Amino acid sequence: MIRSSLLVLAGVLSLGAQASEPLRGDEGIGYYVAVDSLATIASGTYAGQANPNYGRLTVLFDHGNHFHGIGTYSYTGPGSAPVVNGTNANNRIPETYTLAAPLPLTPGSGSDAGLLVSSVLPEAALQHEYSYLGLSSIQSLAGNPAGSERDVLFNSSSGRWNGTLDNVSVALKLESITPGLKVAANGDADLFDTGNLYLLGAGNSFDFLPVFWTAADAAPGTYSAQFSLVNLGSNLAVRDSGTFHFDFAVAAPVPEPGTWAMLLGGLFMIGLTAARRAR
Repeated sequence: MIRSSLLVLAGVLSLGAQASEPLRGDEGIGYYVAVDSLATIASGTYAGQANPNYGRLTVLFDHGNHFHGIGTYSYTGPGSAPVVNGTNANNRIPETYTLAAPLPLTPGSGSDAGLLVSSVLPEAALQHEYSYLGLSSIQSLAGNPAGSERDVLFNSSSGRWNGTLDNVSVALKLESITPGLKVAANGDADLFDTGNLYLLGAGNSFDFLPVFWTAADAAPGTYSAQFSLVNLGSNLAVRDSGTFHFDFAVAAPVPEPGTWAMLLGGLFMIGLTAARRAR
């Protein structure tokens, strides 16, 4: 019974994300998947070295007229003897350099009652641009008028990210997750309850609209999910991505007004008793 209710709820939540007001991208898309076509690093400590992210699936955060790569393969160490890492320093959402707090999980209402859920935040929130959690193929930006916002984004970084993902089948791999945090999408309340891979779809055409959630009584604190992207298709030239995290927060419950009144009343009585004893 509980399982059935959660499945229905997940479908409602996913539909709600699609039907909401105009978002960062169509259907709430704020992140894209592309293949890195940069073969050689052009500048910096590792100039002239092969790009360790070349040919890899890459998560891109939509930053207006350009992208930020999230959790890409990278180098550390001296330029003369670099060491390849399966992630980079910019591998968390919200991006740590902004000093933004984790994305809040807030109480649902109606059919969402009993859960704390992710949602698009008000524009005034520091985490607003990160709260569009939809993920889509880079090719969803193709074919727009030259000079349009989508065309500029698609062809940014001298076309580094705009290649096709032919014969690529993209899967989201759950690397780790805080107990109690779940991921829902497409009518399934818990995408990873039976395994750590969820098929997003064909590389050139998928859309993924997840909802992250916990129970309403989840303990306060930060809840994180670590993922990578895996190619399950026949195009073996496209390799798996680095790892990246999405961070969420469950806030401590705010006492009801009646609770505050009782607390203040108790403090008043303690003070009154102390004053009488002091006489």
